[in-house]
Amino acid sequence: MAIKVSGNAFQGISALGSSVPEAGFYEVSIVNIERAANDKPTTRRVHVQFENGFKMFSFLSVPFDDQGNMLTDLKPNQVRGRMAVLRSILESLGYSSSEIEGASEINLNWFLTAQNGGRKAHVEFIPGQKGVQGSYNEIGKWLNKKQFEAMKGAANTKPATTAPVASNGAPV
Repeated sequence: MAIKVSGNAFQGISALGSSVPEAGFYEVSIVNIERAANDKPTTRRVHVQFENGFKMFSFLSVPFDDQGNMLTDLKPNQVRGRMAVLRSILESLGYSSSEIEGASEINLNWFLTAQNGGRKAHVEFIPGQKGVQGSYNEIGKWLNKKQFEAMKGAANTKPATTAPVASNGAPV
């Protein structure tokens, strides 16, 4: 008997025993960024892995196409907002302002923990509500190291305990 499975069939699947973490602040590895076939051209899935092995992905909107060309149909505030999220992720990985702003090209290797010298991101994790349709695990915020240490160390700081859900059951 042989087993033949495409490796990409395992994307987003955690090993047994890799349970959903509690709400909190975590250091995670970014293991993949992709645009799935059914996603919009400006949408990327950022796959992260927690220390306990739990894997999930979060959606990211980018202001450029697959070749790196800036999209011309976006309003300036849309471009600025999408770039701010990208910068937040880069700062979460420990890159400085001078590294980011002085780079001739920022590519996928900057984000992937396996390609960037082992840099890990810092996130606020919000678990979805069990048994509630349309409630998903989500990354509440991408935090730089200073923010992460302050949030993780603050006794009175608690992340949201569940992912927000709209009245129609969709995540917000």
